[in-house]
Parts: sequence; structure tokens; C-alpha cells
Amino acid sequence: MADGNSNTSNESTMHPRRSMVMTISRNGNNVLLSASDRGDIGVTKILMHPSRCTKLLLRFVLFSMAALVVIHGRESLRSQFGIKMPINTNNIHRMHSSIIKNDVERPDPQRIAYLDPENKFSFVHISKCAGSTWIRLFKDILKIDICPSEESGTEQSVYYQQKYTCKDADYSLISLRSPRHHVWSQFTMCKYSSWGKRTTRKGFPRTGDTYEDDEADFDSWLTHFLVNNTHYYNCYHPANFQTRALTSQRRYVGSGVGGFHPNLTLAMDTYNKLDFVALVEFVHESQCMLYYRLGERAPPAAISYLSESCHCDKHHDVNKTNNGTVHVQYHNMGKRSNLRDLPLSIQSKVANLTLADSFVYLNALTHFMQEMAWLESRNALGRRVVCNHVLEKWDSELAYLDGGRFNLTQLYQDAVTKQQ
Repeated sequence: MADGNSNTSNESTMHPRRSMVMTISRNGNNVLLSASDRGDIGVTKILMHPSRCTKLLLRFVLFSMAALVVIHGRESLRSQFGIKMPINTNNIHRMHSSIIKNDVERPDPQRIAYLDPENKFSFVHISKCAGSTWIRLFKDILKIDICPSEESGTEQSVYYQQKYTCKDADYSLISLRSPRHHVWSQFTMCKYSSWGKRTTRKGFPRTGDTYEDDEADFDSWLTHFLVNNTHYYNCYHPANFQTRALTSQRRYVGSGVGGFHPNLTLAMDTYNKLDFVALVEFVHESQCMLYYRLGERAPPAAISYLSESCHCDKHHDVNKTNNGTVHVQYHNMGKRSNLRDLPLSIQSKVANLTLADSFVYLNALTHFMQEMAWLESRNALGRRVVCNHVLEKWDSELAYLDGGRFNLTQLYQDAVTKQQ
């Protein structure tokens, strides 16, 4: 079966001209919001309660407008660079099926529930999303049964790992990453790591190792994927990599199959069923949440870390394994203090390759802050864990999300207010 290409729309009609149509009708105690993009999408429907309809309709309209901006941006790239990028608005408008999740003010009970450390954990390792770090943490520091136990090797999709490799696991976990930073990390891994150099011997843009060389090579690498959808230098294909891991039924998702046609309904359904979702930008805070959820039977390293490091007035060093954490690194080249200063043309190419990933990550970040607000509340730890200096660090770096309107600090503050 192809990666993430199934159509979950309830009806399907084709029209020669593209125009968006939205209708509202009543069905018993629910309001039916229907939308269609007459050109290459059928009719997608959501059932919701009338009291929620107005708010969600407004969100849907705003998101649809943003989608049109994305499409226009893709067309600009096509005309400017001669890029033959497939445009599938079916998947863009299918995103609205999971907007309902953003209307929830409290964390999903499954995401704050107790995790028995005596049970078996399955960690889905998406390349360059700190999977090796988490697996080593479970295996060497926490001494918890983790599947797979190898830090490197062929990473698998959620579906394949749950159905085959780790089918007897009690919990499913994953780590997601800011799409812009994820794509840059894939590129530097292919360019600089010993594995990357071996596997990308022919044709890979590798002109030098200066700051300017990296920028030029990154630009060439991105353009390659916007022109050629299949050839990936036998390394990584960056097109919606994280969404592919959530939707593919294949074992390996690095080749890029399905990257331009992700099924976002399936992606969000898979995401919502996971027991724990860490974020690379907040590894420390993710550890605090996990360790708290392991309860009184948590390993000594987890209890110690929770007590000594999960405070905003205490410093934690991610490089010290004796403090209950680890950090796996495969190379030390291509490091940058920020990615927001990349040329706008490069930022645009990354955005066009990660439209679905950005949507999934924005949802994950929203839910993560809700979970952290709960952790900080009197119902849990009762103290700050997400510190001001961390929010300040990522405020500007993540501002590119949501069409450049994203405010991380505001998201956190809103979550805390709603939790009170």
C-alpha cells in the first residue's frame, strides 16, 4: 500500500474549476460543516455541537485562507525556479478534521496518565528527532524495557512498529521536531556524518564546510527535492518526513514515498493515539513530564532528575549522564545558533516541503503546552518547569509557524491560564 495516500472523504465529486464551498446544516443535535474544493477534492464533513460551530467555522475559514496562501507560494516557486512540484489541495483542506483538537483547553487524559515502568515501551524513532537519545535514556539510564533497543539502524513507521516489531509493547511513544530545524538536521547529517558521507557519494551538494557553503549546499539540496520527487541520495527525503512516519504502512519512510500527498486525517488520528509525545525543542521538559508520569515506582534516576532538575530556579546540564539524561550526537558540523536568518527563498522551500509536518507539529506544540501547564499545576508538581529563558530562546525560532504569526510564550501563558 502506498504511503499515506488513502482518501478518507465521505463523498467525492470532481469539477473542472477550483472553488471552495462551505455549507452548514443540522443533523439531530449536531451541526454538519461541509467543505469542498471544487477541482480535486470531494466533500469533507465534520459533525460538531452547535455551541462549537461558530468558533470552529471561523478557524476553518482562516485556515482555508492560509492554505490558499501556501498554494500561491508554491506556484511562485514553480514559476521562479521551474519547479515541478505536485500540488494536492485535497490534503490541505483535509487538515480541518483535526482542528477540533485545538478547541480543547485541558490535556488529553491519555497524555497525563500513569505509565507503569514495569511494562514494555515502544519508542518510534523518526530520524533526526532525538530518537537515539531517548532510546539510550530508556536503556542505559532508566533501565526500562524499550523497543527497539538499537539506537541506530532502520527507523520504522508507527504502523509497522506497532503491528510487527514492537507489537507486544504496552505504550507507544514518539518525539517530534520543529520542521525547519528537522530539515536542516537531515541535511547536515547527510553532508557531514560518516554514514552520510558513505551513502551520498554521488551528486550530493558538498562544496565545502564554511557557513556560506552550508547555506548554498542546503539551497541546492532543497531545490533538488522540489524538482525530483523520488531521488533522495540514498539518505533522507525531507518532504513531510514526520507525517510519513505517522501515516505510512511501510517499514522505512526515509525514501520520501507519499511525502507530497500525506493523509493528515490519518496522521492526526495516529498522533492522538500515542501515549507520550516528546518535542526535541523541549527535551528536558519532556523528560520531566515522562518521569512524573512514571509515578512512585519510577527508576531512581527518574526520581532524582524530577526532584533536582525539574525546577526553573535550578540549572540542568543535558550533557551529564549522571543527572538522568543523555545526548547522542553523530557529528559536530553545520551547527547554527539560529535558522531564522536563512534567506527567505530557502525558508520558503523548506516551508513547501513541510506543509503537513508544520500542521502536525503546531498541534503537538499546542497539546504539549497544555500538558506542561497541567504538570506545573497544583494537581501535579505544583512548580514551574517551562522556564522563561527557554521560552525566550524558542520564541523567535518558532515564530515562522502558523504563517509567521506564532507566539510561543503566549501559547504557554494561555495554557496556564486555562489550567487554573
